[in-house]
Amino acid sequence: MKKILFFIFLVINFLISFPAEGSNIKDYKIFASGKNFLSQNNYKDALTQFELLSEKYPESLLFKSNYANYYIGMTYYNLGDYDNARNFLERAIYTPRDFKTEDSYFQKSKKHLFEYKRSYYLAKIYLEQGLEEEALKHFKFLIKNYYSKELEIYEKMALNELEKYDPYYEILYMVKYENVLPILLSLKNEDIVALGDFFQSKGSYESAEKAYSEYIDLEKKDVHQVKLSLLETLRRAKKYKALWEKSSDFISSSSSDNSDFYHYLATAEMQLGKRLNAEESFSKVKTGKYKESASVSIARLLSSRGEYESAISILKNSKDTSAHDLLMETYIKAEMTEEFKEASVNYIKKYPHSDQAAYYRFLLYKESQNPNYLNWIIKYNINTYYYEMAYSIMEKMRDLEAYPLNYKSRIYRDNVKRLEALAELKDGEILKIEFENMEFSEKDRVFKEYLMSSIYEKGEFYLNAVLNSRKYQEDFSKYSNLITFLYPRYYDILVKNAANKYDMEEALIYSVILQESVFEPSLISKAGATGLMQIMLSTAKDMNPDITQEELLAPDTNIDLGARYLKKLLVKFDGNVPKTVAAYNAGAGNVVKWSSDEKGDLDIEKIPFSETKKYVKRVINNYYKYKRIYHY
Repeated sequence: MKKILFFIFLVINFLISFPAEGSNIKDYKIFASGKNFLSQNNYKDALTQFELLSEKYPESLLFKSNYANYYIGMTYYNLGDYDNARNFLERAIYTPRDFKTEDSYFQKSKKHLFEYKRSYYLAKIYLEQGLEEEALKHFKFLIKNYYSKELEIYEKMALNELEKYDPYYEILYMVKYENVLPILLSLKNEDIVALGDFFQSKGSYESAEKAYSEYIDLEKKDVHQVKLSLLETLRRAKKYKALWEKSSDFISSSSSDNSDFYHYLATAEMQLGKRLNAEESFSKVKTGKYKESASVSIARLLSSRGEYESAISILKNSKDTSAHDLLMETYIKAEMTEEFKEASVNYIKKYPHSDQAAYYRFLLYKESQNPNYLNWIIKYNINTYYYEMAYSIMEKMRDLEAYPLNYKSRIYRDNVKRLEALAELKDGEILKIEFENMEFSEKDRVFKEYLMSSIYEKGEFYLNAVLNSRKYQEDFSKYSNLITFLYPRYYDILVKNAANKYDMEEALIYSVILQESVFEPSLISKAGATGLMQIMLSTAKDMNPDITQEELLAPDTNIDLGARYLKKLLVKFDGNVPKTVAAYNAGAGNVVKWSSDEKGDLDIEKIPFSETKKYVKRVINNYYKYKRIYHY
């Protein structure tokens, strides 16, 4: 009997330890090996691997998705086999399904990078094969009217190729990438406008202003739209006096509808302190895309001087997205408590989990002292600043149950093992392909959401992990073992080292990283804020004069200097976290001027910069979540 039991034990052990069928990823491993050889310029061995992949796994998702075709095509290209290279590259049209839905803030270009690389090398192949017309078409495809850091290298190479056929493209290159603006008028009118758009998207506002102005002086068609582009450039550059002058000129010289011009004129007048003039200008915005926002601006001016009924009349009929918030503010100012209550309750019923619903619940509590409003915040609005406010009063937290991860993982054992194995290949596109083709029961939707975030995390695709978790924030917030994906501790050793070095809280460093970059180390903003903690190079140079932006991108350097700067602000503001956070975003000089509450703390609701107000609320929420979740 003992022998039988021992035999059964061995069989069970064997079955458990034997790899599940679903974890067979031999096709992906062969592909990864080929990619690795390709990256090392070992093209013969790369081709051997890709031929093996094609022979053994012709039905692999790598081929069905077209993802593998680019790499195989590039291997043939580097071996000089242009026929096969062309065959694969012409089929290398790969765009993940979720690409268009990714967070635009982190989307690094408006097209998939594969398109850029594919078009450039296809064009090179066409040249080798004597197909000049096709080659030039693909090179010209790479000349865009917007800036993309990823595209830049391919666009420059394409312009260098094109100038061999037409010296015109050398001029375009010099204007676009060497900023030789005096030769701007040597270009075609449509290219001058495209350059204005390019410079505006890059944040090079002086160059954009020059390009648009030159085109307008030529008095060609579509001048109205270009004038609007010029005004938008001046607005972004905060050149309000020039904005006022140009808007006035365009209004006086135009016989058509001037609504859009009046919008920019009013915007300039507001910034220049001419509020009555601005109100009159806003009232002349009768048509166009700015009509609704102009009416809200008039209501804001009316509300600011106490004409509440007139303001409310406009706002109740407005379809502008900002009208609701202003309407609620006006009800509060006018002490129209019942109207505010009714509108708040209607909004809360419609969007119970939103940040705004939490804000209204907190205001309703302050008005009535009814603790139920705080209880509802704790129940529905855990990821908001007002959850922390409710907690500080009630000293009560939302109880979170644990999601049955172990049980669900056993049910989907094959999927889990397969994805874990794929994560080790460190190829985010492969993971996307698998996720797109993996089926889960609807009742296990939350597990699928978890699995995606977990696998991205294992592959060290931290940005993807957090963004995926945020898509399902409401679900993740219900469970104690899932909410950590909304507040992760990536780069934990680097954060711990910086916290110890500067004698500060890990929670504060994490909360800033999460808000600033969502753990994306390569992020560079248009303003030049760099890396995980989005430090300006000028700020970094105050601490390390020899540092370069490339060095600042390194996670260890970035976290160290970011923490050092945070500590400097903490000392300046006597350890006050809200003031420190506000100063990190808006500068210490501004924070010194802002209102404090009765305890001497920063009055967050009275921060005059709406962006900073939102920033502080989010970081403070992050800060307390990290402290509570990880028991700091």
